[in-house]
Amino acid sequence: MFQEPTGPALLAAAGAGRDWPDNRGIFCAESGKFFVWVNEEDHMRIISMEKGGDIVGIFTRWSKGIEKMRSVLEGMESGFQFDDHFGYIHTCPSNVGTGLRASSMILLPKLSEALTPHQLEDFAKKFGVQARGGSGEHTPAGPGGKWDISNYQRIGFTEVELVQKMINGVEALIGVEQKLEQGVAIKEAMGEHSDILDH
Repeated sequence: MFQEPTGPALLAAAGAGRDWPDNRGIFCAESGKFFVWVNEEDHMRIISMEKGGDIVGIFTRWSKGIEKMRSVLEGMESGFQFDDHFGYIHTCPSNVGTGLRASSMILLPKLSEALTPHQLEDFAKKFGVQARGGSGEHTPAGPGGKWDISNYQRIGFTEVELVQKMINGVEALIGVEQKLEQGVAIKEAMGEHSDILDH
């Protein structure tokens, strides 16, 4: 679960792996639905997850976990690094802002057949979400056309707004997938966004 930062990559160049493999770990709740990753890429990743569509429950658990971690850190005269303008500061600049990546794993077999991974990524962006393939960013779909769909932005929106963007994006992509299942041609199913087929 932890990959050593190597080579000319940004994180390695910034010294993220200088103590490798020391000072890293994953703390998991007995339920298997709440995790805290320490020093993987960001200094701390607080994760709430479960199968199914109980977004409110997942978000509520995550929010409670954040507040508990904040309380523990402040009790140790520490805390989260926060800037009034940029929001929470992270190792990866793409997470500056809320730092929230709300994601859902969904199956899009018809879209995966009709579009290249790059086209599907571009299509997802039209709905404000990022599509990650079976092996992470910029990879093809996983088995059965599985994609990890998440909010594309982190900054300029609240955590609730970003979760809603993920929900809206997932619903939009599933809507297109359902049209393809009904035999609608890809260009028609994609509507005004079919211009990405020309790239």
